[in-house]
Amino acid sequence: MPVRPKPAGAPCVVVGVTGSIAAYKAAEVVSTLAKAGMDVHVILTASAVKLVQPQTFFTLSRNAVVKDLWEAPEWEPEHIALADRANLLVIAPATANILAKMAHGIADDALSSFVVSHTGPVLVAPAMNPRMWRQPVVQENCRILRERGVRFIDPEDGVVACGDVGKGRLADPKVIVEAIRTELAAVRLARELRPAAAAGKPARPRRILVTAGPTREAVDAVRYLSNRSSGKMGYAVAAVAAAAGHEVTLISGPVALPPPAGCRIVRVETAADMAAAVKHELLKTDLLVMAAAVADYRPARPAAGKLKKSAAARTLDLEPTEDILAAVAKLRKKGQKIAGFAAETSQVAEHARAKLAAKKLDWIVANDVSRQDIGFDSNENEVAVFTAGSAAAPRRLPKMPKTELAGRLLEIFLAE
Repeated sequence: MPVRPKPAGAPCVVVGVTGSIAAYKAAEVVSTLAKAGMDVHVILTASAVKLVQPQTFFTLSRNAVVKDLWEAPEWEPEHIALADRANLLVIAPATANILAKMAHGIADDALSSFVVSHTGPVLVAPAMNPRMWRQPVVQENCRILRERGVRFIDPEDGVVACGDVGKGRLADPKVIVEAIRTELAAVRLARELRPAAAAGKPARPRRILVTAGPTREAVDAVRYLSNRSSGKMGYAVAAVAAAAGHEVTLISGPVALPPPAGCRIVRVETAADMAAAVKHELLKTDLLVMAAAVADYRPARPAAGKLKKSAAARTLDLEPTEDILAAVAKLRKKGQKIAGFAAETSQVAEHARAKLAAKKLDWIVANDVSRQDIGFDSNENEVAVFTAGSAAAPRRLPKMPKTELAGRLLEIFLAE
């Protein structure tokens, strides 16, 4: 995949790499970010240099690699200048040593000096022996950093380099990249909403309710009717909103996704379960984002046991499920905002406008799920946002990662 040129205003991400054997995995993180058009700068500790050559990161990032505070004469002013430009600092892998330095303000090399200079958001992905990770002093340092607002991408369970088994493996690079995308979307969201807030203050936190994923309707004890929704769009909205400091409740149908950090999760299975959960949470909510793909029909008489196969044809009687958005329109209180989604395969605009009016929504986000590149289970989407009471053309958001799109949608939904 060719490296995309860095567009004007490309997010600046500083990646710190420390002396864990997992340092080689940072190359995949840097490569993915650079290919996405981000301005990536790498700082290596002396121990990291013994594991991965600086030339690797220079080639992948197309930026000079910093590895010694005193080696480059331009570094002293540059570490302040880079801190001013950086939208995000990511340390992956993060050893017990760097966590201790960060917690206690030690700045004795290039990376720890940059940490002290940097005033923006920080993500750390620890990697170490499971016994080290469990040590009370390490956990205390993590607690201190979390209280200061540092976000953690927790290590995974598994076999580590020395052969021990337990929690300590560096998170998968794809998980790290997604966390970076989420944090950058949250940073942009906060920046875009700030002008609408009081001078010098961030936009006020909102209580946001998000639904995501499919529902399942039982046919018998082992079979069900469902749809192809992966839940990725709703989970992205919840993750970005939470990272931006909002109070988020996520009502999730059955999905194979890790829970977004900072969200309260309510798990449901059927359309009736989701309807009950939405109604229970609604009055505590400023904004409802209904991204779930709720079943329109369910078997009228599901079998208690397993239906046995036979040569005879079988007819399945279906009955409509409750229309959650229509029910919510009757229950909403003054000031509440509601956004719905319309996954269409034809006449996208016509169907979206009809749904917007019929459900009495504030916005509807329409996309063409017949397209393989942005349809179900895709990591990217392209949508048109229709606004209630507006005859103007919809706001079209081009194809982009769903995490970035989630931030752009929240900019619309949360604007004062």
